[in-house]
Amino acid sequence: MTSLHYVYGIVPATAAAPVAAASLRGLDSSIVRAVAEGPLAAAVSEVDAADYDEAVLNERVRDLDWLTPRAAAHQRVNVRLLEIAEAVLPLSFGALYRDEARVRELLREDVGGRQTRLDTVAGRAEWVVTVTREADAVPGADEDHASLDREIEKSPPGRSYLLEKQRSRVASAATERADAEAARRAHDVLRDASERVYREPVAKGGDVVVLRLSLLARRSETGALERVIAALGDELGAQGYHVRANGPWPAYRFGSLA
Repeated sequence: MTSLHYVYGIVPATAAAPVAAASLRGLDSSIVRAVAEGPLAAAVSEVDAADYDEAVLNERVRDLDWLTPRAAAHQRVNVRLLEIAEAVLPLSFGALYRDEARVRELLREDVGGRQTRLDTVAGRAEWVVTVTREADAVPGADEDHASLDREIEKSPPGRSYLLEKQRSRVASAATERADAEAARRAHDVLRDASERVYREPVAKGGDVVVLRLSLLARRSETGALERVIAALGDELGAQGYHVRANGPWPAYRFGSLA
């Protein structure tokens, strides 16, 4: 079998022996080992080039049935690296190198910068928090909105049509204000509860995503952060919003090499 070297993440070289001893399994149950070069080490496993060559991989990543278990395996390895090394720079799915020499070249690139990034994420993890509302919800509805509803009920068809259009404009403006305020409130609360935040872009469709944030926080403060998120969920839940969080994860947003 012709093999390729798949890289999951970079850790301090001092973690190479513990990584090797952890008996980690990666993509397609391949054995994960550590390749150390200078002060850094890469967690790698060998995969079949017939399945992971660039042309094949570009096609297969479109197949969710194929991609999902492998992306999950990639994530599991990086989660264990975080537990073992206390700091990991995770690579995105699909980081493939022809041989170990190429992996060592990777480890010789920007050594100082990568050590600084490892120091930045050491003992820390990432959470992703999303604030949503149902697409047809009107969280900002107020007395003006209610007054229009009452007037529409007792108006003749022509006037009722015009009032419906006015009501739509009032509802849209009210919802926009409420969404902006909910996003501001969530951002402020979560910023104060973590070391760094990054506002993620959001896609349209389904429920409205008011805010999605990636947070970097100390793993030792996991309980406190979870309580803050729960309290925020209660506060915004009373206004018609849903707050969901997942983590702790390796710092993909704040430490990833892409």
